[in-house]
Amino acid sequence: MDLRGGGQPRNLSVKGFTLAEVLITLGIIGIVAAMTLPTLVTNHRKKVLQTQFLKTYSDLNNAAILFKAKENVTVTEYARDTHPVDGNIFDSTSVLKKFMSYFIGDKAGTKYMSGTDDDDATAAPNWEDELGFTPKALSGVTIKSGNPCDESVPVQEISGRIYVMDNLLTDRYATLDYGPKICVDINGKKGPNIYGYDWFVFVFKDGVVKPYIGSSEVGYGEDLDDPSKFCNYTTTRSTYTCAYYAITDTSPLDPSKSYWKDFLK
Repeated sequence: MDLRGGGQPRNLSVKGFTLAEVLITLGIIGIVAAMTLPTLVTNHRKKVLQTQFLKTYSDLNNAAILFKAKENVTVTEYARDTHPVDGNIFDSTSVLKKFMSYFIGDKAGTKYMSGTDDDDATAAPNWEDELGFTPKALSGVTIKSGNPCDESVPVQEISGRIYVMDNLLTDRYATLDYGPKICVDINGKKGPNIYGYDWFVFVFKDGVVKPYIGSSEVGYGEDLDDPSKFCNYTTTRSTYTCAYYAITDTSPLDPSKSYWKDFLK
């Protein structure tokens, strides 16, 4: 009975969805999720790596600037000096340790691993043994030799990032005004441990840290005439030059496209 008086009682029943309609709707939602979720996860992973990369680049430069302010020499100049340290000639490990001491907030908890450079045939274990893996090229191939940084033990700061340094500015490199190279794993031992994804190569120059592009650093390490040739998915060597493209966020294949969104698979 309509309580407002008069008329016929209202039909209060509401038609609901049938079980078949609900199942069909859920099926459509599942299909859409299956199609879009992998892309969303991949894009999120790339964004996280990009953020880690940019922070690492900033931290490296802040440390290099502070190093110069406190030591009155750049890292490049310091790496050329061959005066004795504790009775020994400078080596890449001692220079890397000195540089790492200028990572503000990360001094406590910094771990100096026990590996040694892999050029010393009598040394065991080498730094890759200490890490538990060998970084791979963008192609996914494990690099057998020719890693761009293999002269120091690895240093892992409290954030988890791992640093390894290359040759100092002695002998055939003594006249250069840039160097040494430094490689960084921006997310530590967490995968994928691939150059261009979470491993990048930088070089000290003009008191700061810059991406290593080879062609402008002729004679230091590998002479890379075309950086794009060493930031691709076909080379089986270390992917030396991806830091440049990662910083500028341009694809080595097409400058109009993004490194992080388009180039990385």
